[in-house]
Amino acid sequence: MELSKQEFDLLRKYIHDICGLAISENKSYLIRQRLEPLAMRAGCKTFSQFHQLIQQNALPKVQEHIINAITTNETAFFRDGHPFEAFKAYILPKLGKMIRDRKARVTPRKGPKVRLWSAGASSGQEAYSLSMLIHEHVAANRHLLMSDADFGILATDISSQMLSKALAGEYTDAEIRRGISPDRLTRYFKKERAHWTISSTIRSMVEFRQVNLIRPFVMLGGFDVIFCRNVLIYFDLDTKTRIISQFFNMLSDEGFLILGATENVYGITDKFDSVYHGPTLFYRKQQTCGVLKLKNS
Repeated sequence: MELSKQEFDLLRKYIHDICGLAISENKSYLIRQRLEPLAMRAGCKTFSQFHQLIQQNALPKVQEHIINAITTNETAFFRDGHPFEAFKAYILPKLGKMIRDRKARVTPRKGPKVRLWSAGASSGQEAYSLSMLIHEHVAANRHLLMSDADFGILATDISSQMLSKALAGEYTDAEIRRGISPDRLTRYFKKERAHWTISSTIRSMVEFRQVNLIRPFVMLGGFDVIFCRNVLIYFDLDTKTRIISQFFNMLSDEGFLILGATENVYGITDKFDSVYHGPTLFYRKQQTCGVLKLKNS
C-alpha cells in the first residue's frame, strides 16, 4: 500500500496527538510497515481511507491498536548494566536510610516506605530487575529491619499489549539470556513449557498500570526513584519539558531521577543537580550548583 507525503503527515500528526511520539520526516517507512496491517484489516485500500476512519472513531479500540503497533519496546533485564550497579551500590543504601527515618516518625507512613516508578516499563524487565535487586538487598541487610514490603514499585507503559506480557511475567529463552545470570535464573524463574515464569516473590513487588505520559500523571503520587530510560528520545521538546516538570514535582526532596544514556535534562530545566556514580549519570533536586562526582565512584 502506497503512502503519500500528505497521508504520512496526517498519520504522524494523529500519532503525536494520541501518544506524543514525534516521528521524523524520514520515517515514512515506519508508518507504512506498522500501520498497513491495521489498515488492511479495516478493509481500507488507501491510508487516506484509514485516516478518515480513525478520525471518525469508526474502528473499535483503534487508538490502542495503533499505539501497540507504533511504539518501540526494546528492553532487557538489567539493560546496560551500569545503571543497575549504581542503583545497587549507591541508591539502595540511601533508600534504606529513608525507610529507617520514615519508620522512626511518630506517625510512620502506612504501606511502602519508599516508592519507585519504572516509567515506560515495556514488558516488565526493568521493573523486575529492580525488584530482584531490592529483594537481594533486603536479604543481605536483615539487621536493618527492612522487608520487601517497605518498597513499592509502580511500572507503567502506554501499550496494553506490553503491559499484558509484563503482568504475565513470562519470558522466552532469548529474553532470559539477555541479562539474567544462571544464579538468578535458578532463584527467580521456573520453566513452564516454552516460557520462563518469574517467581511470585518478585512479581508481587510490582504494580502495573497503563499511563500515557502526554496526559497529566501527577495523580500517581510521590516517588523516591523514577526510572524513565530511553523514553524521552521519542518526544519533542515541549512534551519532554512537561514530563520532566511533573517528575520534579513528584520526586521527594532526596529522590533520584534516572534517564537513558542518550537522554538528559540540559536545555529543559535547571532544577536538577547532575550526579555521577561511575559511568552512570542521574539527577537529584537541586541543592547546590554544578555537577557532583561521588566519592569512590
